[in-house]
Amino acid sequence: MTSIIDSSSDYADRRRHPRYRDNSPVYVGDGAVARRCALVDVSEGGARIHVGAGAELARYVVLVDPRTGLSRRATVVWRTDTEAGVRFLGEGVRYRVMRSAQDLAWNISCQARRRAS
Repeated sequence: MTSIIDSSSDYADRRRHPRYRDNSPVYVGDGAVARRCALVDVSEGGARIHVGAGAELARYVVLVDPRTGLSRRATVVWRTDTEAGVRFLGEGVRYRVMRSAQDLAWNISCQARRRAS
């Protein structure tokens, strides 16, 4: 993979981690609502995701890769009409393979019940 270089005037990439293009589907949820989105690019520290026009996102979300079941907690750090930038909070966790937004909502509700008990 080749890193994407920032288009600043001196062409220097000032990010902490190199970014890589990735068009993989991901599910983004906040515990109440999950939606299918697409990665635009990703780095060790965060990602840019295409969320679609009018999509609402909570400040803190969970991104889940449906192919692998790897999930990452993240905070939304910027937003446009169709995209959002997220910063990952901690390491990823592998759950069972997700196949739908309902799987993500089920997983998050199970976590909440475990914390409450």
